[in-house]
Amino acid sequence: MTILSVASLTAACGLIPMRTPPTEPNSLPRPAEGTLQSVAGRISAGLDDGESAFWLLDRADFSYETRLALVDRAVSSLDIQYFIWEKDPTSRLFSDRVVQAADRGVRIRILLDDLTLNGQDGEFSALASHPNISVRSFNPWRARNNFGRVAEFLVSFGRLNHRMHNKTVIADRHFAILGGRNIGDRYFGAWDDFVQNDLDIMTSGPAADDVADSFDLYWNSDLSYALVDVAKPKAARQALEPTVEDLRAMYLAEAERLSSYPLETSRWNELFEYLIDNYAAGVGRLEQDLPDVHVTDPVQLNAPILEMLDKAQERVLLSTAYLVPDQIFMDLFADLEDRGVEVILLTNSLATNNHMVAHLAYKRWRKDLLRIGVDLYESRDDSAFISEYSVPPIEPAFLGLHSKAIVVDDDLSFIGSPNIDPRSLVLNTEIGFFVEGEELADRVAALIERDISPDAAWRVYFDERGRLRWESSAGIEKNQPALGFMQRVTAFFINLLPLKSQA
Repeated sequence: MTILSVASLTAACGLIPMRTPPTEPNSLPRPAEGTLQSVAGRISAGLDDGESAFWLLDRADFSYETRLALVDRAVSSLDIQYFIWEKDPTSRLFSDRVVQAADRGVRIRILLDDLTLNGQDGEFSALASHPNISVRSFNPWRARNNFGRVAEFLVSFGRLNHRMHNKTVIADRHFAILGGRNIGDRYFGAWDDFVQNDLDIMTSGPAADDVADSFDLYWNSDLSYALVDVAKPKAARQALEPTVEDLRAMYLAEAERLSSYPLETSRWNELFEYLIDNYAAGVGRLEQDLPDVHVTDPVQLNAPILEMLDKAQERVLLSTAYLVPDQIFMDLFADLEDRGVEVILLTNSLATNNHMVAHLAYKRWRKDLLRIGVDLYESRDDSAFISEYSVPPIEPAFLGLHSKAIVVDDDLSFIGSPNIDPRSLVLNTEIGFFVEGEELADRVAALIERDISPDAAWRVYFDERGRLRWESSAGIEKNQPALGFMQRVTAFFINLLPLKSQA
């Protein structure tokens, strides 16, 4: 692929509009007042120099409510960065709380990948008309309709195939969240079709500053455009007040489905007291891809992940939604096994994978992984722990795996946005924390060990005749677990298409 600058692409294709530089390009300093300042201060008193506090946001309800609590109690700034922001009840409720924060005088910056902004230009343009809200689109299409986007993708494939997969929330620069979850019902346990077994990490202390600086880097990137620069004129003029009224009407109409969540701002005292009493202290190192991965030789997150794995002396636990290793990873897994390191990998089964192409790409490596000697597990759609990721009265059809976590030798952990697949390793931008500390590593390891238990996963192995088998507490399967005959048929025909390199 020929490497071109943003300016060269603009001149060659005429597809990128003029870029308006950010009017407020940098994070605000930590405020010296407010709930978040008080809570962070009490926590920092128990930390050693250089340490940060970390929390695993595992359960769907706890992860969502923690986000709401940060939004509701911010007094200075909220910086929010996402790959996906859906058009469903939990997303609209979250949007409304962000508007309420802006009404209180909080400065809001929202950075969204343009891939999934399609159809929401008007809504987010209306939010951006609030004097305290700015919205930017990362790596945008100029075309704002489906046909035009397809045509432009073909012309500018080298640029548009790179997407921003980062997910972060930074509140008053005192607290920061990153991890696997986007904003949407399936990530917060409120979708009937399926919900995600996902994982985020929240931090306070020096590590929160690192996430804030990361946001600034992307916000100021040459690929970050004010939404008004790319939205259609009609969408860019959408009014704030009726849009907010529509947001509220939409999630209030789903009040029964959202009954597990506070539709009005909460006092949040109990949640913050829990955070004060239940953090894990550790030294965190933030690593990320640079936002201009298509312009320069990419500085990518896969290199420190490989370095982390190579340090293992006893055990590796790795959970990833999409497991499509390249030969470098395969060689490293083989080397680890040769050194006597126990390598345990968890990923989706056909039944739980929401991306068929990604599963078929993984399928090509499955036997090779077993021949290397790794312990391989695939998630069960009927996991015994589905209640951890769904909220009443929702009864989802199945539980999918979306977490991205690694533990090495019970004292080094990683939580972030990347999967072990070509999109994360090469194409998308990603972010994650490497944390030194036994307490956090133990917590992450406990989650992965739970998720590979017989009630939650299938152990994949060769029988005595070299045939693949899947074993769990439900018994032994001779064929890979699937949701039914039609899913198997679909997988067969998709497998004939040359799409797996984009998994």
